[in-house]
Amino acid sequence: MEQVLTILIADDNPSDRILLKAILSQFGHNVISAVDGQDAIDKFDPHTIQLVCLDIKMPHKDGWEAALEIQRIAGDVFVPIVFLSGVTDPIALSNCLRIGGIDFISKPYSPALITAKLNAIVRLLVMQKTLEEQRDAMSLYNEQLLNEQEVAKVVYENITNSNCLKDPALSTIHYGTHIFNGDVILAAYKPNGGMHILLGDFTGHGLSAAIGALPLADIFFDWTKKGFLMRQIIPEINARLKGILPSNMFCSAAFIDIKVNNKSIEVWNGGLPDLLFFPQNADRPVKLTSKNLPLGVLSPDTFECQIDPMSFVPGDRLMAFSDGVYEALDLSGQMFCHSVLNPLYQGEIDADQSVDWLIQQLEREGVLANPHDDISCLSVRLDTNIGIDSSEHKVSRGHDEAPADFSFEYVLNADSLRNTDPLPYVLQILTTVPGLSSFSSQIFMILSELYSNALEHGVLKLSSDKKSSSDGFSLYYEERERNLANLQDGYVKISVKVTSDNNNRALILYVEDSGSGFDFQGVNYDISNTELLYNRGLALLDQLCSKLEFSKGGSAVTAHYHWQVGLDGRAI
Repeated sequence: MEQVLTILIADDNPSDRILLKAILSQFGHNVISAVDGQDAIDKFDPHTIQLVCLDIKMPHKDGWEAALEIQRIAGDVFVPIVFLSGVTDPIALSNCLRIGGIDFISKPYSPALITAKLNAIVRLLVMQKTLEEQRDAMSLYNEQLLNEQEVAKVVYENITNSNCLKDPALSTIHYGTHIFNGDVILAAYKPNGGMHILLGDFTGHGLSAAIGALPLADIFFDWTKKGFLMRQIIPEINARLKGILPSNMFCSAAFIDIKVNNKSIEVWNGGLPDLLFFPQNADRPVKLTSKNLPLGVLSPDTFECQIDPMSFVPGDRLMAFSDGVYEALDLSGQMFCHSVLNPLYQGEIDADQSVDWLIQQLEREGVLANPHDDISCLSVRLDTNIGIDSSEHKVSRGHDEAPADFSFEYVLNADSLRNTDPLPYVLQILTTVPGLSSFSSQIFMILSELYSNALEHGVLKLSSDKKSSSDGFSLYYEERERNLANLQDGYVKISVKVTSDNNNRALILYVEDSGSGFDFQGVNYDISNTELLYNRGLALLDQLCSKLEFSKGGSAVTAHYHWQVGLDGRAI
């Protein structure tokens, strides 16, 4: 036998004890002898002894009592116990196995039988040692894996979370079945006020599902900050996910664009359950069904972006949730969409209490205690103050102190107007101007109003009168998209000039379009009428700019924006 064991034998019969020791020693094992049960307990060391042989009948403590005490001392260390017995009573022998013995050896001893039993015990010990080593290795690996997951989770949450989620207008539910959540909720303020919100549900669960959220969040936050439109961001996200995700993985998502300037929202739904829009003047919510395939399914050249536009009044609500809510099972085994959610769909639940109500239903039906899918829900209370004065820019003091004088011009023809939004690129240049980056929110608001007026009313010849109702608002944007897609002639010119005079700085924006102009003499600059759904843009420009000048019959406008730099070099 190759493995040498240290064996403790206890037998009050000297001749039997000496004989067994001689047999075991002949096989090369180290043998420690004990004269009774108590002596065996005193000599037992679980770290040096691999096998214990106990006679059943011994003084002071018999074999059964000694075995129980030895097992207590051994604790988690596996030390096999073999009983020695000259009796043939089946009950006594079965009791040996019942209290933890692995075998017994009958007297008188047979060297051949002892050899066979020792070989079996050695194999058992080798197997046990292998299992313990594998257990320790798995325990260490599991500890390392959990630590790595916790680190990765912190990185993941830092990337996919924004302070925007703490906006008082937002209410969210976010439960995962694993450390990583395959659902993602993103929110970011836009440079010109308002907010972009995305709720996504990736295929699968855990890390494999959550990993797709990283490139999605990267594009979402970066492109929103630069001023890109929702209709530009969504195709970019789709192209990135299509390029990196395996073919069986995609992201069902809802993208919401809140436009506070004209009190409207745009919703893109790709594979999520119906979003619910709660107008205050309606008995039940409006369902915004999915009109698009999930992100990452279609190639960039076949991807389409169908968007639902609508107007809102402050206090209206919009609610979205993932499949984890829609397909959750109640206690009777029915899906939520067929049972629990009906009062919500019927308008029986107060919109302001909808998230709290949903949490109560999920808890009552036992879903949160044992979720079978990631669960996410968001509700936003629509208001014209969302994202206003929310820009956060950190510019070094040295950068603020340097003046700037430059100018540039963009001219967009019909083809460029159909396919390009120049505002993010113009804003990116302007935010490099010393001190002006602190006012990027206001600058982008001025730019977007000037450009949208030039494009929609000048080039496309759309009338704002159509936006006098919620239905008309949707028709207005449908006509906008249709006219823009068919545009063959027209242009918009954007000229930018930045000047510096000591501590006084000026930004002059000139926007000209190919339209016929309008009666700018009759413009009402009263911005106090918050119930008006349209024609608030010029009034807003008048508030933001130091001077607003029209020319060429209203087809050109010049906006003057001034800011100062204080003695400390900071913009004021």
